Amino acid sequence: MSRRSLYILIFLIATGCCREDCADTYIINGTVENSNNGDPCVGFEIELEEMVMEGGVLNGFYESVATTTTDASGFYYIEFPRKQALSYRIGILEDGWFPVLDEIEPNLFTPDVPFDYNIITTPKADLDISVFNTAPSNETDKMIVRLLKTYDEYSSCDTEWRVFIGADIDTTWSCILPGNVWMPYITIDQTDPENETTTIDSVYCTSFGQATINVVY
Repeated sequence: MSRRSLYILIFLIATGCCREDCADTYIINGTVENSNNGDPCVGFEIELEEMVMEGGVLNGFYESVATTTTDASGFYYIEFPRKQALSYRIGILEDGWFPVLDEIEPNLFTPDVPFDYNIITTPKADLDISVFNTAPSNETDKMIVRLLKTYDEYSSCDTEWRVFIGADIDTTWSCILPGNVWMPYITIDQTDPENETTTIDSVYCTSFGQATINVVY
């Protein structure tokens, strides 16, 4: 075997192409389900992206390969041309839901063989926390408030201690968290240092709903 033939053979093995046109197809399919109850997510748009080398140069960003929509059972199916991609990414961006952006290794695909990839999505809930100092009030009034859970990446809620001092306290802040969960919180009224009052409570945050914590002192 000549050296040139050997190089060609090595290239074909490395790229996985044993036909002249190399027109293989990759397939990915699966279901999209609600993390709360396992219900199918119907009508969700799925986008598949790829990162490839162009002219021997890594472009450094993902490009759209194909999109599809889940059916009545939450099932999706995508066929796309096989390329020498460095990475694939599948994503879901739906109003009221936390985004999904999952990277998939190319070596998980086999030409013309469906690759099963199920996706779990998480609905959002909105939470407002309001702190209000009622009359009669004075400059020494003091209230401390803290949320007791963050829910990791599925939340913009933090567990920082917030301290409010003074007579004219009327403030609200907001955050997003998974739907259908309890948010525990603690309040400490230190207006009277000799009679400190600590309260631990929680509020239920429904999916796609608006929950409120009212701290009035």
